[in-house]
Amino acid sequence: MSGHRAYQLYAHITWHTWNRVGCLDLAATVDVRSALESACRRTGVRVLRHAVLADHVHVVVSFRPDTRLSDFIRLAKAVAATRANRQVPGAVRWARGYYVATIHRGDLTRVIEYVGRQFQRHPDLIPRASHRAAE
Repeated sequence: MSGHRAYQLYAHITWHTWNRVGCLDLAATVDVRSALESACRRTGVRVLRHAVLADHVHVVVSFRPDTRLSDFIRLAKAVAATRANRQVPGAVRWARGYYVATIHRGDLTRVIEYVGRQFQRHPDLIPRASHRAAE
């Protein structure tokens, strides 16, 4: 049996906060990015592009055929909320579930650019500095 493996599996993942409350401030976005890195290490998923807005997260990933994206998402959401809520208990609460769409390699550049334009598409949802940081 050959050890050679090749794959081109890509997905666009989104999830949002409970009731779309804009609770993700700049400090929470750092926690989300850190949680994505942690989830990548544990699952082997590779993040190609991400955008963290005040009420939702977009992630474009590459993954192996034996990877369960649900494990990656569960870890990313749980770790991000745990870290953010250590600072302010109850500050970040995710809605149940997520959205995943697979991406054809020919569409990958377009989807990565779409995720990269999220702040232009939603200028009102750009995470802001927390008021509690000034306290």
